[in-house]
Amino acid sequence: MIDPTTLFSYEPTIDQRTIHDRVMVVTLGSYGDVGASQAQIDEHLLNTLSHRKIGDFDIDQIMDYRGHRPPIDFDQDHYDNYVSPSMTLHEVVDKSGNPFLLLTGPEPALQWERVSATIEWLMDQLDVQLLVTAQGVPMPVPHTRPINLLKVATRPELIPGNQGSGSFRMSASFLAMLTQRLGEKQRDVIGLVARVPQYLADTEYPDGAIAVMNGLHDLAGLNIPVSSLQQASHLARAQIDSQVEQSDELQQMVGQMEEQYDRYMRDHSLPMTEADIPDADEIGQEMEDYLASLDTGADNSDTDHSDSRSDEPMDPDKPADGDKPEDGTAQGPEDPRGPGEPTA
Repeated sequence: MIDPTTLFSYEPTIDQRTIHDRVMVVTLGSYGDVGASQAQIDEHLLNTLSHRKIGDFDIDQIMDYRGHRPPIDFDQDHYDNYVSPSMTLHEVVDKSGNPFLLLTGPEPALQWERVSATIEWLMDQLDVQLLVTAQGVPMPVPHTRPINLLKVATRPELIPGNQGSGSFRMSASFLAMLTQRLGEKQRDVIGLVARVPQYLADTEYPDGAIAVMNGLHDLAGLNIPVSSLQQASHLARAQIDSQVEQSDELQQMVGQMEEQYDRYMRDHSLPMTEADIPDADEIGQEMEDYLASLDTGADNSDTDHSDSRSDEPMDPDKPADGDKPEDGTAQGPEDPRGPGEPTA
């Protein structure tokens, strides 16, 4: 492995010896940013809290530009406004005055083991005791019910009262690999995954970001205000409700999901019937088929699809587009799994 300490550079004005931050939050994108959860988390933290830039990863060494083309404008007869990707480490101060670190950027395409080792090195350099990953996954849940978080951790004590979600094999994301590698080194890692309604996967869904913020408060002790996100949530909810009201098909789909959600929440402590429970092989095969379709789409495209989100009305028969996180697949309303049982 190439020296991991050479992959990251501190800003010239930063003296890392003065930084002692207990928590690092990581929002590196994986298969896709479902519900724009990671983008909204980053924007909210950096727009509402005091922060400074600590340094950058050498993105050219770990970025697949052909697979994830950065945006650029064509203006009449010339190109302009090329946006270079970046993987940046920030120091943010919460409302209680407690500093924490925020690592933002795309999922690294190359040198995963080296990037993981670099993050572990930064944890040592900056006295990080807890790393928290944050993202969203598409799930067959209705927007009319509260968002539930899927929680993973390197020690069960980090997520008290959490219920497991079964076992199966799947394609890895960088965040999943990072969590395992740090766990092997006895590092504390918590993963917060917002279950976003599958039919809203390609839209900005503030409730997913709010759920993650609440998780950061409950499990990492960070004091982050969410009033602006709550206002955005009310506006988004009104727009979604308006679209649903205009479509009998959408109303039926949401109604079925509501019944499934309510039935699960009512009976989740009771044994489910054998017919309602997919086995690990079935879940794993669904995930492999889904991720294979994403890879095929990426390999066959030479156009820029970066950060594009559809403004078209929701179509209940159309699966969510774009890359999706490893932690879930879009399922239809007939999916027998309850909201507490993710596909990954």
